[in-house]
This record gives sequence, structure tokens and C-alpha cells, in this order.
Amino acid sequence: MAQNAQHRSVSIAMVDNDRMALMALSSLLTRAGFTVIWTAQLGAAAIQRCIRPQDRPDVLLADMALSDMTGIDVCRAVRRWAPDLPMVGVTAYDPAVYRDAALAAGAAAVISKDDIATIAATVRELSTSRSPAIIPDHGTGAPDRTVTSANALHDVPTQPSDSSAQSMQAHPHSTQSSQPQRSFALSAQQAAIMRRYADGRSTEEIAAELGISKGTIFSQVARVRDKLHASDRDEAVALCRRYLRM
Repeated sequence: MAQNAQHRSVSIAMVDNDRMALMALSSLLTRAGFTVIWTAQLGAAAIQRCIRPQDRPDVLLADMALSDMTGIDVCRAVRRWAPDLPMVGVTAYDPAVYRDAALAAGAAAVISKDDIATIAATVRELSTSRSPAIIPDHGTGAPDRTVTSANALHDVPTQPSDSSAQSMQAHPHSTQSSQPQRSFALSAQQAAIMRRYADGRSTEEIAAELGISKGTIFSQVARVRDKLHASDRDEAVALCRRYLRM
């Protein structure tokens, strides 16, 4: 009882396009002693609320696979407006899929939605420090359930200069020390997805055309971004257009 009272003032906000998941997480985290001050089903709505200081929670939970954008996009935008707001990525898929991109975007951890104990422990740790930090793995020891990195929170990929971009275009596989070595060895499914994004298709359209789920699309795009060292999906699409002639 005393422990719950101690953490009751910790406020949480959540964004997840799955209404049932929002209800379940809200109920479980409220029972754990936290206060859920608002929820959103669209990434854009969550970003708008985090921009307003009066609506900012102590910790934001962001689902990695949203309907209007990715949770990584949400973290990146929120970090721009509220750099001190701790954020935790949650997912129903393998957390490792979103690892590098989420940490670079400002998330302190990526945790399975099923691992409520680790979510609660991470929120408590973040709310105590009130700044991004390394969060210990309080889970059961299963690999990649929680992924954290303190340094990654401050290592946002930067856009290349004009001269660097020209050099990259001339030598896309160059190993210059100033640029990451990109791999354009995409799988057939990854290439099909990126080609459709390059053609202006929406995620829903791509899912329907390829007969796959949006979660699969987001997972594959995250892998492509890792291969290309792209900061977001738009940069990955631009790189594919430039070097793979999509």
C-alpha cells in the first residue's frame, strides 16, 4: 500500500492504435500505482499533447506500430519539443526489431507489451531520474525483451552535407570514415515494400497489395533503416530511390 502511494503521483500517457491494448495497459498500470492522464490512438495526437507543457506526463509509452506513423516517429518528434520527457517504446512484436531506431529517436527502452513488470519498473526508474537513463532489465531474462542505451539517446543521426551527399551518390558503397557503410542488400519483401513507399503508397495500401500485416511492414522498414543507417522512413525511401533506382 505504501509503495503504491509513493508512485501514485507518477503520471503516464500512452499512444497505441489498438483501443483494447490501451484499455488493458491502462488498467494494469493503474493497479500498479501509476496515474494514466491521457491516451491516444494516433501518433499525431500524442505529439500535439506532448508539445503542450500542461499535458506532458512524467513518462510517455509509445507503441512502435501505429496506424498513422511509427512509434519511432513519435519519439523523434516529441524529443524535439520536449527533450527531457522520458519515453518508453512498447510492442507486441520482437523488441529487437525496433532497437537501434527507437533508441536513436529518444526512447529509453523497447519492451514487450506482455512484460508489464518490466514496463512498470522502467517507468519508475525513469520518473525518479526524470531524464533518459540506462534502465536495468527487470524481466525474466528472456533475450531482447528490454533494450536500452544511454549513449544512443544523444546520438541522433545527422543529415550529410551537400559535398558528402555528392560523394555518397558517386560512391554509395564507399567506406569513408565520415559516413556509415550502408548495405543495400534488401530482401525481396523489403524491396517490394520500399518500392511501393517510393511510389507514394500508404501503409494500408501496401499491406493490402502484398497481403501482409502493417506490423510486418513496420518491422521490415525498421530493418531497412538499420541497413541503410537512415534516420527515418522518408530518408530510407530517398536512399532507395537514389541508389536502387526505385
